[in-house]
Amino acid sequence: MTEDKADKLIETMFDELYETKKKPHGSVETKKLLTDAEQIAQMDSEEMERAVADFVRSWRDFRGLDPMRYGDPAWWRALEYLALADSRLKDAFCGRDRSPASIRQYHRWRLKLADGRRYRADA
Repeated sequence: MTEDKADKLIETMFDELYETKKKPHGSVETKKLLTDAEQIAQMDSEEMERAVADFVRSWRDFRGLDPMRYGDPAWWRALEYLALADSRLKDAFCGRDRSPASIRQYHRWRLKLADGRRYRADA
């Protein structure tokens, strides 16, 4: 069988032909595999960033409304979003630890977020 006949036979056997190229020796593309703990830490940090952004946005929206218009549905909706964002942030911050000291620290940190100031740990 000649080479041309072999090529035609191959073309009839497959719908599509794929060409692969060999990379030069030593140029291996690797992806770093994360351990379970690293993946969980990465997911937790992303959730914390989203929770903080959600809380700050909800707080600014609520604070921008007139407090004397509590009969307005927009005021109640903003209050509801703020409560949901606060709950999400507390879950991200405290996790399963609901001790009074943990809640106290969370409350101080939340007030700093609401005021727009940086939180400094007492060392």
